[in-house]
Amino acid sequence: MKIITGSEKETFVLASELAKKANGGEVYSLSGDLGAGKTVFIRGFCAGLGIKKGVASPTFVLMKIYPVKKNKTIKQICHIDAYRLKTKRDLEAIGAQDYFGRADTICFIEWPEMVKNFYKRLIQIKILAKSEEKRIIEIKK
Repeated sequence: MKIITGSEKETFVLASELAKKANGGEVYSLSGDLGAGKTVFIRGFCAGLGIKKGVASPTFVLMKIYPVKKNKTIKQICHIDAYRLKTKRDLEAIGAQDYFGRADTICFIEWPEMVKNFYKRLIQIKILAKSEEKRIIEIKK
C-alpha cells in the first residue's frame, strides 16, 4: 500500500489512524533517509494510542519503552533506533528480542537495514521524502 502525505501533520495523522487498528504484537521496521519522517510517524502512532509526550528518536539510548495507559490489550510501545548498531547480536544485547511479538507490545525499529534479518514477521514501512513536505509512505505486510 502506498500513501502520499503532503505535510508532517498528514504523516502524523496517518500513523495515528493506523494505531487505532493495531492489535498488539506487531513489529514495524521504518526505513528512510535522515529527516524523512520516521520519528514523526512513530509520534503519530503513539498519539493514536494516547501517548502525547516524550516520543523522540532513541539515537543515543538505542531503545525506549513508552507505557500505553488507554488501551486494554496494548500496554507498551518499544521504540528502537538501530543506526549505531552493527549486527543482529547488538540488537539482542540491548534486550530488544524480549519485546518482539509480545501480544501487549508494539515495536518500531528505525534503520532496520543496520541489523538485517532480525525478525521474520515484520511490517515494513518505507518513507521517501519527495520534497520538504511531501512523503511517499509504503507499507508492506
